[in-house]
Amino acid sequence: MKLNNLPIRHLSAVFISLFLIALVFWLPSVENVLQRLAGFPPWALAGILALLLANLFVVSFRFWRVLAHFGIALPWKVVSRACVAGHATGLVVISLFGQVMGRQAVLQKCGVQPVVNASLAAYERTLLALVSGALGILGGFYLLGNSVIDGFFQNLSLIEIVIAALGGGALSLWLGRSRFETKLSGQMFSWANSVRVMSITGLTLAGQLLILGCFVLGIIAVSPDVPVASLFAASAIISLAASMPITVNGWGVRELAAVYVLGKLGVPATDAVAVSVIIGLCSTLVILAATPFAVRTSPMSESAKPLAVTVHPVSEIEKSAAWILGIAVAVAVFFQVHLSLPGGVINLNLADPFAILALAAVSLHALFSKQMPAWKIRHFNLALGAISLLMLLGFINGWLKIGVTQWALGGRLLGWLVLLGYLSAGYLIVANAGAHGLRRLAETLIATAAVVVVLQATLRLLEYWGVNTGAHFAPNFEGYASNRNAFAFQLLAVMALLLGYSRVYARCSVGSYLSKRPLIFSVLLGIVLAGLVWTGSRAGLLVGLTMLFVAGIGRLADRRMLGWGLIFAATLWVGVWMGMQSVSIQSASIQSAFSGDHSNQQRWASLTYGLELWRQSPVFGAGLGVFIAKSSAWFGFPQVIHNTPIWILAEFGLVGMAVLGWTFFLLSRYAIPLKTHLPARRVLLLIILAFAIFSMAHEIFYQRVLWLVLGAVLAQPFVSRARA
Repeated sequence: MKLNNLPIRHLSAVFISLFLIALVFWLPSVENVLQRLAGFPPWALAGILALLLANLFVVSFRFWRVLAHFGIALPWKVVSRACVAGHATGLVVISLFGQVMGRQAVLQKCGVQPVVNASLAAYERTLLALVSGALGILGGFYLLGNSVIDGFFQNLSLIEIVIAALGGGALSLWLGRSRFETKLSGQMFSWANSVRVMSITGLTLAGQLLILGCFVLGIIAVSPDVPVASLFAASAIISLAASMPITVNGWGVRELAAVYVLGKLGVPATDAVAVSVIIGLCSTLVILAATPFAVRTSPMSESAKPLAVTVHPVSEIEKSAAWILGIAVAVAVFFQVHLSLPGGVINLNLADPFAILALAAVSLHALFSKQMPAWKIRHFNLALGAISLLMLLGFINGWLKIGVTQWALGGRLLGWLVLLGYLSAGYLIVANAGAHGLRRLAETLIATAAVVVVLQATLRLLEYWGVNTGAHFAPNFEGYASNRNAFAFQLLAVMALLLGYSRVYARCSVGSYLSKRPLIFSVLLGIVLAGLVWTGSRAGLLVGLTMLFVAGIGRLADRRMLGWGLIFAATLWVGVWMGMQSVSIQSASIQSAFSGDHSNQQRWASLTYGLELWRQSPVFGAGLGVFIAKSSAWFGFPQVIHNTPIWILAEFGLVGMAVLGWTFFLLSRYAIPLKTHLPARRVLLLIILAFAIFSMAHEIFYQRVLWLVLGAVLAQPFVSRARA
């Protein structure tokens, strides 16, 4: 399995920024760029600073209105201070996390909870992505042409992702929406709220136009002959690239995009880099200049500090915010997008920004309330802390031996923080909504997975019949996870949820709709099982059969639903197979072939080299990232260890195995008692069973869906804590 195909690859934002900045300075030579910076016209600098200051005001005003739309009324001065504090913190901390942290430092004193703050940031970022994306697409069509943009969309599978995400969300609501969700949906899709969203969108558009004006003004200063319309189109593309959450505040990717796009207009690379750097520096200067006004000590006493006036009860606002974050992560976790940058292909999961916001909410709640997250098993916070320390020490160990690598820093060390974000997302929705929140999270994951399987199978079948769908197909049936084994594990996690809740659905025997729920979920189980077979993942098939056997023998699942699920799966697989035999055109295949002997040899070789690496450093391991750094010499390309326990031994030694083994013991001790009728325990038992077996053939510690489900099934609801 090659590095670029791994869904767990997450490059460090800092590493990418530094690498891209070095690259764009090297392309035109550093001396030429510095000369252009020194000779930049003062009038252009003044204009850019003025536009950026106006943008800061617009963004602050937008945040004020967003708070009001969520039913939270606060004085303008407080909101503007919070907004500036968020920008300032974002300069030194990962943008999303830093923004929420800075705002919370001000808003906490006014009674606004971290989960609400994080949800507001998600709302703002979603609209910003839509607006900047629309402007960037229009600019791309104008400047680059239809063929380039069409190819870009095809490679991203954007239309398919939108269809699958909307379909999964709609199916989830149809399966089991509650009165709370009906009320929340009514509020979200009401005419009054639509007007509010349009107003926030207008403010977001105004802010983006101010940013585009900065680029236009800067380019005019160095290349006055370029048409203004082309400048706005180029600026929209550059701004869209800079807004992607893969670098620190857009540094690096903004400069690289400027060199490429402005080069199409005949602007020299030196001038393009100079303009981009000037805008980045001016943006930082404006934030730093405004920071003293945000951190100044207020003359009012503690008792006189303004408290937020809320239209809705505080608990309802918190529950809604947690619900939105959790469901957004549950839908988006299935979707990977690929970005080609110098140095390789970067895989980004659409749920990562929401997961980071969830981590910010949980972390800041613990910081300000001085209460750690409450779990159903003892010492789980201690276990998470031990794993975090293990990752840090392993990174330092690897750093001392081979230096800093992007795999160790971004893919593993900072990737662990992203996993904690998924754990936090599951925790938030269950902590605020209880058992009902867990069930609805499970149904959302189930619905989205089923829609992904059906959509992929349908598109591939149509393509097989000669219908040009315009879809981009991978060689294997892998959903949108970029790797069939990763998709297989996603389906196994969904299987654990389906089987764990099957006895709950089997009890639905009254009412015209409720009486059909066992049949509906049997069909969904059949779809998931068929998708698992189509992946061609041998480990996935073995684990799936084991889960079905254990669930049936151990009475963890309703046997009737399990049987009907198997029948539906067989019927679906045979039906699709017969449909493929009816035509002679052969294009995209649905059933993936099993891996061959060459793949098997690579896997065994990775285990052999991993054990040899552990033998050299048995206690503390070789260090994080050492194996993959050395693997190119062994295999000719970067390779991972296809076994999670051996990876832990090789890079963390017996110390790492002790930490992870103790954590696994805590989870197993809570899940194994079979006398319980709680779905959460059944789900936990099945998913750790899946992890234990699957990890023998693949390294799956960094599978996002695993940590999302763990956070949900282990979270202690606030109501339960109050009763304790």
